[in-house]
Amino acid sequence: MQLYTSASIVLGMTVLASGQTVLLDQIGPLDGTMVGTAIIGNQNMEVAYDIYDIVTADNFSAGGETISTLEMVLNGWNGFVDPSSISAYTANLFTSQNEMALSLTGDIASELIDIANATISPDWLGSGFLISVNTTMVSNAGSQLVALIPTNDFATGGQTGIVDSLMGDGVFAWQGNPGGGFAMPDNMQQATSDVAYRVTTNSAVDPCTYPLPTQCTADVDGDNLVSVSDILEIIGNWGACGDGTFRPAGDISPAPYGDCCVTVGDILAVVAAWGEDCNPRGACCSQTGVCTDTVTQSECLALNGFYMNDDSLCSDNQCVSGACCIDAMTCSDGQGMWYCDLLGGTFRGTGSLCASVDCDVVCSAIGCQLADLGGHGAGGIIGATSDTNATAGYIAADTFSPMATGAVSQVCWWGLYIDFGTSTDCGAVTPGTGDSFSISYYLDSADSTIPGTLHAGPFAVTSSVVATGNVIPSGIGDIVQYEYTASHAPVKVQAGICYWIAISNETTGTCFWLWESAPAGDGRSAQDNAGWSSNDFDLAFCVDIETSLDGCGMFTGACCLPDVTCQILTPVECEVALGAYKGDGVTCADVYECQPVPGACCFDTGGCLDNVMEADCLAFSGTYQGAYLLCADVNCEVNAYDQIGAADGTGVGANITASQIFDTANAAYDIATLDNFTFDATTQVIGIEAVISGWNGFVDLTPVTNYTISVYSSPTAAGLNLVGDVYSVDIITPALPPWTGIGHLVSFPINVTLPAGEYYFAVMPWNEFGLNGQTGIVDYAGGIVGDGNFWQANPNGGFGFGTWQLGIGDAAYRLILP
Repeated sequence: MQLYTSASIVLGMTVLASGQTVLLDQIGPLDGTMVGTAIIGNQNMEVAYDIYDIVTADNFSAGGETISTLEMVLNGWNGFVDPSSISAYTANLFTSQNEMALSLTGDIASELIDIANATISPDWLGSGFLISVNTTMVSNAGSQLVALIPTNDFATGGQTGIVDSLMGDGVFAWQGNPGGGFAMPDNMQQATSDVAYRVTTNSAVDPCTYPLPTQCTADVDGDNLVSVSDILEIIGNWGACGDGTFRPAGDISPAPYGDCCVTVGDILAVVAAWGEDCNPRGACCSQTGVCTDTVTQSECLALNGFYMNDDSLCSDNQCVSGACCIDAMTCSDGQGMWYCDLLGGTFRGTGSLCASVDCDVVCSAIGCQLADLGGHGAGGIIGATSDTNATAGYIAADTFSPMATGAVSQVCWWGLYIDFGTSTDCGAVTPGTGDSFSISYYLDSADSTIPGTLHAGPFAVTSSVVATGNVIPSGIGDIVQYEYTASHAPVKVQAGICYWIAISNETTGTCFWLWESAPAGDGRSAQDNAGWSSNDFDLAFCVDIETSLDGCGMFTGACCLPDVTCQILTPVECEVALGAYKGDGVTCADVYECQPVPGACCFDTGGCLDNVMEADCLAFSGTYQGAYLLCADVNCEVNAYDQIGAADGTGVGANITASQIFDTANAAYDIATLDNFTFDATTQVIGIEAVISGWNGFVDLTPVTNYTISVYSSPTAAGLNLVGDVYSVDIITPALPPWTGIGHLVSFPINVTLPAGEYYFAVMPWNEFGLNGQTGIVDYAGGIVGDGNFWQANPNGGFGFGTWQLGIGDAAYRLILP
């Protein structure tokens, strides 16, 4: 149904050539570009599930017209296939969300629509299905809520809802759940978006039944200033009254609807608003990146600033400043990005300083992740080994996404040199022995965490190398920073595509090259050491094509929103939306579209109930065991010393805290992750389990030679010696119980009897850094036991935090008692 031909706009309403008037349109054109993919629950279920009946409605204004057509974009999940499972629709008009919380039947009007009278548009190209029904509902004058509810049996047709809209007034939709099954406050809640409804009428629309503008109402002539010309406009229309088809110019009083005539009240309204400035305003960015809100475009230009568009705000973070390389010898700090471009310079990144950049490098690279001399990722990494020296054998890579289609032919990057045998900066006098750099490009055709298919290269390049004059603080002292530049044959890249760039050196001897880390772009890079593995930090480089500031984008995963719907979002987007992030790469199907599903519910008494919803289980202080699990599948005995949880890994998080005995050359970094357990009486511990993972070149546990399990009387004792002052044992071959979560579940037999009191346990893999990166203990996220604290001990001080430090969270340890 094409509604976008020969239309004119009157007072925010679209008047169609057919005589219909669109009172609300949050659907847009048939190509679907103005709707999203999120689904907000909207369904009348069968009697067995009445408590889950739910309505989603959005606001619109009307003047008492008859609603002739109501449209929605329908979609579903959890077994929904298409609209063939729907038996009817109910069209409703509500005065407020409070009425929706009481009944699915509209208090203004409600009509049951037979399925035969509902049309599915064959021309719809967007997500879901465009549904249209005809109604005879009569609207109220003023604001109200509209809804079209599908009647759909959950058991055979899954769940239905309405798709979110990218249009609308920003007054988000409301949901009502009179049966209370979704546990909404007062049986209603506001959604996080507008939704895809369209409302049209065949009735003649009287503009005088619609509210007046709420801002600058007295600017009758539209010159953005309330002045004499507005008085003259009113005098010119003095005494004119509308006849039901128009509102006379100058009818601006009384609020909110006017009286449809031009009278003395309208003159008084102009006098009351005399001098009001109605010019649009926005954010103004100065030449030095200082932002000012509510400035007109002309005012901004008079200040020699850059106007960021009408209604823009400084909080939109478009006004940034940093170092600007005017030429090879000239750098200016604190320049706005736009002003640097105006000067013909190269902007070197938000917050960058001339002291940390080198303009004296013939590099026209503009797509950058700039080094900042700091450590990044969970481990505070300053650099990733990327050296194919026979002893090292590492290649590092990072992502970038071009903003325009073109070619890359020039690269800048930053790095450092370390002799791991002596733990010293071996580039302090002369950079690595026999530098021989290679650059390759890969497609992101693997799993988005590591490079995929080789796209171009490898290119053996001759690079310039310049000591920047900066040093990088580290546990082995300050390390000299170097900047490199090289060119190679053009490599074609396309806008919006994710690529990986790999830069590696091949030194000789024992002086190895590391690619310096950078502040987070997309928070990921990778290393190849007999197979690619992912890292949680970015690397410092520039290419000569503009790139996205956030690399290839943050990882995404299922986010369960407050309205009990699921969207694929980044962790940050999910947090802003007040949702619960379910993990990188987790799909909505993996979490059952965030819909409540029954499972086993365990209680502290050891009892168990089958087929209980998670919310109901928690309401009765139970522990929900997982979707569709039965009591026969679970063990409800609570282990007060279990900070790991189920074998599917749902009880642990994704953070890793370092715990490792390094090779002798790196003994300064030997570190333990401790967690505390308290015993009320003398207790025998016959085993300990831990979830171990790693980064910075970690592949798996195969290279680990043995494990030390220690028990300490205090973190201070661990800070003196990683051999436990209460108990310590070395184990070569642990057990590996079934585990499908992050990292590796490792089980160790121990035998220690402890008097009543508090003790600190640690598991430390003996793992050579040069062969297998770094290891650590995954965090516990189950929240059933644990006190929210862990500790790290580093007696030799290599990590720079002293001999021990307190951390927030719990470590994934489990004690086994007889």
